[in-house]
Amino acid sequence: MTTPTIWLSCGVLRAEMEELIRLGKISGQLRFLNSMLHMVPQKMETILTSALKEALPRKICLVLVYGDCCPRMLDLVRNFHIGRVDAINCAQLLVGRARYRELMQMESFMILPEWAGRWREIMQSELGLTENVAHELMGENRRELVYLDTGLIPVLETALKDCASFTGLPWRVESVTLDNLLKQLLIAQTTAQAMMFSNEN
Repeated sequence: MTTPTIWLSCGVLRAEMEELIRLGKISGQLRFLNSMLHMVPQKMETILTSALKEALPRKICLVLVYGDCCPRMLDLVRNFHIGRVDAINCAQLLVGRARYRELMQMESFMILPEWAGRWREIMQSELGLTENVAHELMGENRRELVYLDTGLIPVLETALKDCASFTGLPWRVESVTLDNLLKQLLIAQTTAQAMMFSNEN
Protein backbone atom coordinates (compact mmCIF):
# COMPACT_ATOMS: atom_id res chain seq x y z
CA MET A 1 0.00 0.00 0.00
CA THR A 2 1.39 3.38 -1.05
CA THR A 3 1.78 5.93 1.73
CA PRO A 4 -0.21 9.08 0.91
CA THR A 5 1.74 12.27 0.30
CA ILE A 6 0.91 15.72 1.57
CA TRP A 7 2.48 18.55 -0.41
CA LEU A 8 2.71 21.61 1.85
CA SER A 9 3.38 24.41 -0.59
CA CYS A 10 3.64 28.15 -0.88
CA GLY A 11 0.52 29.49 -2.58
CA VAL A 12 2.68 31.14 -5.23
CA LEU A 13 2.84 27.71 -6.92
CA ARG A 14 -0.83 26.78 -6.55
CA ALA A 15 -1.65 26.73 -10.28
CA GLU A 16 1.48 24.74 -11.11
CA MET A 17 0.98 22.17 -8.35
CA GLU A 18 -2.69 21.73 -9.23
CA GLU A 19 -1.74 21.20 -12.87
CA LEU A 20 0.73 18.44 -11.96
CA ILE A 21 -1.99 16.74 -9.93
CA ARG A 22 -4.45 17.11 -12.82
CA LEU A 23 -1.95 15.57 -15.23
CA GLY A 24 -1.30 12.67 -12.86
CA LYS A 25 2.39 13.55 -12.57
CA ILE A 26 2.13 13.65 -8.79
CA SER A 27 -0.56 12.41 -6.44
CA GLY A 28 -1.64 13.19 -2.92
CA GLN A 29 -3.12 16.10 -1.04
CA LEU A 30 -2.19 19.69 -1.74
CA ARG A 31 -2.04 22.23 1.09
CA PHE A 32 -1.16 25.85 0.46
CA LEU A 33 -0.13 28.77 2.64
CA ASN A 34 -0.53 32.40 1.62
CA SER A 35 2.45 33.58 -0.41
CA MET A 36 2.38 36.90 1.48
CA LEU A 37 3.94 35.06 4.44
CA HIS A 38 7.25 35.69 2.66
CA MET A 39 6.94 39.26 3.88
CA VAL A 40 7.09 38.05 7.50
CA PRO A 41 9.54 35.09 7.67
CA GLN A 42 9.17 34.56 11.42
CA LYS A 43 5.39 34.29 11.06
CA MET A 44 5.89 31.85 8.19
CA GLU A 45 8.10 29.68 10.39
CA THR A 46 5.49 29.65 13.17
CA ILE A 47 2.67 28.72 10.80
CA LEU A 48 4.75 26.04 9.05
CA THR A 49 5.68 24.54 12.41
CA SER A 50 2.03 24.39 13.45
CA ALA A 51 1.01 22.84 10.12
CA LEU A 52 3.70 20.16 10.44
CA LYS A 53 2.76 19.34 14.02
CA GLU A 54 -0.86 18.94 12.94
CA ALA A 55 -0.06 16.75 9.94
CA LEU A 56 2.64 14.44 11.17
CA PRO A 57 1.08 12.36 13.95
CA ARG A 58 -0.40 10.35 11.07
CA LYS A 59 1.55 7.95 8.91
CA ILE A 60 2.09 10.13 5.88
CA CYS A 61 4.78 11.24 3.50
CA LEU A 62 5.17 15.02 3.73
CA VAL A 63 7.02 17.29 1.34
CA LEU A 64 7.68 20.99 1.86
CA VAL A 65 7.49 22.93 -1.39
CA TYR A 66 9.46 25.91 -0.12
CA GLY A 67 12.87 27.38 -0.68
CA ASP A 68 15.00 29.08 1.97
CA CYS A 69 12.02 31.23 2.91
CA CYS A 70 12.39 31.43 6.68
CA PRO A 71 15.45 31.35 8.98
CA ARG A 72 15.04 27.79 10.30
CA MET A 73 13.69 26.00 7.23
CA LEU A 74 16.43 23.35 7.33
CA ASP A 75 15.78 22.79 11.04
CA LEU A 76 12.12 22.12 10.27
CA VAL A 77 13.14 19.51 7.71
CA ARG A 78 15.53 17.81 10.13
CA ASN A 79 13.30 18.01 13.19
CA PHE A 80 10.20 16.66 11.48
CA HIS A 81 12.05 14.18 9.20
CA ILE A 82 10.35 15.31 6.00
CA GLY A 83 11.27 16.00 2.41
CA ARG A 84 11.83 19.42 0.87
CA VAL A 85 12.53 20.60 -2.66
CA ASP A 86 16.16 21.51 -3.31
CA ALA A 87 15.88 25.18 -4.32
CA ILE A 88 16.64 28.50 -2.68
CA ASN A 89 13.33 29.97 -3.86
CA CYS A 90 10.35 29.27 -6.10
CA ALA A 91 11.86 31.04 -9.11
CA GLN A 92 14.85 28.71 -9.05
CA LEU A 93 12.48 25.80 -8.54
CA LEU A 94 10.75 26.66 -11.81
CA VAL A 95 13.67 27.56 -14.04
CA GLY A 96 16.37 25.28 -12.61
CA ARG A 97 19.74 26.13 -11.11
CA ALA A 98 21.62 26.85 -14.34
CA ARG A 99 19.03 29.20 -15.82
CA TYR A 100 18.48 30.88 -12.45
CA ARG A 101 22.20 31.58 -12.22
CA GLU A 102 22.14 33.07 -15.72
CA LEU A 103 19.19 35.30 -14.91
CA MET A 104 20.82 36.50 -11.71
CA GLN A 105 24.00 37.32 -13.64
CA MET A 106 21.81 39.30 -16.05
CA GLU A 107 20.46 41.17 -12.99
CA SER A 108 16.91 40.05 -13.72
CA PHE A 109 14.09 40.46 -11.21
CA MET A 110 11.89 37.38 -11.63
CA ILE A 111 8.13 37.58 -11.24
CA LEU A 112 6.01 34.45 -10.81
CA PRO A 113 2.47 34.33 -12.21
CA GLU A 114 0.71 34.39 -8.83
CA TRP A 115 2.62 37.48 -7.80
CA ALA A 116 2.17 39.43 -11.04
CA GLY A 117 -1.32 40.58 -10.11
CA ARG A 118 -0.25 41.36 -6.55
CA TRP A 119 2.78 43.51 -7.25
CA ARG A 120 1.18 46.63 -5.75
CA GLU A 121 0.32 44.74 -2.57
CA ILE A 122 3.91 43.50 -2.34
CA MET A 123 5.83 46.63 -3.27
CA GLN A 124 3.57 49.34 -1.94
CA SER A 125 1.56 47.83 0.92
CA GLU A 126 4.06 45.28 2.25
CA LEU A 127 7.40 46.90 1.43
CA GLY A 128 6.17 50.49 1.60
CA LEU A 129 7.96 51.58 -1.57
CA THR A 130 7.12 54.78 -3.40
CA GLU A 131 7.71 55.02 -7.13
CA ASN A 132 10.81 57.17 -6.66
CA VAL A 133 12.31 54.77 -4.11
CA ALA A 134 11.43 51.77 -6.30
CA HIS A 135 13.17 53.39 -9.29
CA GLU A 136 16.28 54.06 -7.23
CA LEU A 137 16.35 50.66 -5.51
CA MET A 138 15.64 48.60 -8.60
CA GLY A 139 17.92 50.70 -10.78
CA GLU A 140 20.84 49.97 -8.47
CA ASN A 141 20.28 46.21 -8.35
CA ARG A 142 18.31 45.04 -11.40
CA ARG A 143 18.21 45.61 -15.15
CA GLU A 144 14.93 43.97 -16.15
CA LEU A 145 11.72 42.35 -14.96
CA VAL A 146 11.29 38.78 -16.18
CA TYR A 147 7.85 37.20 -15.96
CA LEU A 148 8.15 33.42 -15.69
CA ASP A 149 5.25 32.21 -17.80
CA THR A 150 4.20 28.64 -16.99
CA GLY A 151 1.37 28.91 -19.52
CA LEU A 152 -1.38 28.16 -17.00
CA ILE A 153 -2.88 31.63 -16.76
CA PRO A 154 -2.96 34.49 -19.29
CA VAL A 155 0.00 36.85 -19.03
CA LEU A 156 -1.15 39.89 -17.05
CA GLU A 157 0.31 42.42 -19.47
CA THR A 158 -1.36 45.48 -17.96
CA ALA A 159 -0.13 44.60 -14.47
CA LEU A 160 3.38 43.95 -15.76
CA LYS A 161 3.44 47.23 -17.67
CA ASP A 162 2.33 49.07 -14.52
CA CYS A 163 4.97 47.27 -12.47
CA ALA A 164 7.62 48.13 -15.06
CA SER A 165 6.59 51.78 -14.91
CA PHE A 166 6.66 51.76 -11.11
CA THR A 167 10.14 50.20 -10.96
CA GLY A 168 11.61 51.92 -14.02
CA LEU A 169 12.67 48.58 -15.52
CA PRO A 170 11.86 47.03 -18.89
CA TRP A 171 9.92 43.77 -18.77
CA ARG A 172 9.77 40.61 -20.83
CA VAL A 173 8.21 37.16 -20.73
CA GLU A 174 10.18 33.94 -20.45
CA SER A 175 8.35 30.66 -21.02
CA VAL A 176 8.94 27.98 -18.39
CA THR A 177 7.92 24.32 -18.36
CA LEU A 178 6.99 22.39 -15.23
CA ASP A 179 9.78 19.86 -15.83
CA ASN A 180 12.23 21.13 -13.21
CA LEU A 181 9.49 21.60 -10.63
CA LEU A 182 8.30 18.04 -11.19
CA LYS A 183 11.83 16.65 -10.99
CA GLN A 184 12.48 18.35 -7.65
CA LEU A 185 9.09 17.29 -6.26
CA LEU A 186 9.73 13.63 -7.05
CA ILE A 187 13.23 13.73 -5.55
CA ALA A 188 11.87 15.35 -2.38
CA GLN A 189 9.08 12.76 -2.22
CA THR A 190 11.62 9.94 -2.41
CA THR A 191 13.59 11.56 0.42
CA ALA A 192 10.45 11.92 2.53
CA GLN A 193 9.54 8.27 1.97
CA ALA A 194 13.05 7.20 3.01
CA MET A 195 12.73 9.32 6.16
CA MET A 196 9.48 7.56 7.02
CA PHE A 197 11.05 4.15 6.50
CA SER A 198 14.08 4.96 8.67
CA ASN A 199 11.86 6.24 11.47
CA GLU A 200 9.87 3.00 11.47
CA ASN A 201 13.01 0.89 11.92
